[in-house]
Amino acid sequence: MNAVLNATLNELKTRARLLLNALESVQLQALARAQRISKKRRWPLPDEWQLKHCLNIVAAEAGFTQWDHARMVLGGEARPGDDVGEFWCESEGAVFLNHWFADYQLALECLNNEARRYLLPYRRQFVVTSEHYLRHLGLDPDDAAWDSIGRNLVTGYGSEAWQHLSEQRLRARRPALAADAADAAGKQGGGHGQA
Repeated sequence: MNAVLNATLNELKTRARLLLNALESVQLQALARAQRISKKRRWPLPDEWQLKHCLNIVAAEAGFTQWDHARMVLGGEARPGDDVGEFWCESEGAVFLNHWFADYQLALECLNNEARRYLLPYRRQFVVTSEHYLRHLGLDPDDAAWDSIGRNLVTGYGSEAWQHLSEQRLRARRPALAADAADAAGKQGGGHGQA
């Protein structure tokens, strides 16, 4: 696995460890979060939370089916036609006018025919979208990484530019983890978890 690609996976591992620590210290917000994701995915609730459960939870929150799926995609091991998850898209973005394609060549034509458009993978499909949607996803459409991959996350897959953009995306996909960590720090430090 490419060392550059390890950064995003390491971030997910860190999030999983933080979640496990929060669950072990019986933080109700973390427990509710873990139970909500597990029930949504129809995973059995464990008697005792383990790192493997937390890896699956943070992977699901990032848009993957489970940890092995995230490891494959973010590790640069996905092949053309593989399900790459929902990492680059989210349902709250339905208010944006995006062009959806099942065929990559049609998506590529759309990308090449419209100025300032970006091609994103979604499961086994493709989305051509605008800079407004990228901003909604927490991505900077003016980042030089986009130009280096031709504004195409499919052909740029696994490159340093793709990794840079995936780190941006992962930072924007911080669920309740930041609040969980702040609560834990506040309790350990005797504060109230507020800055």
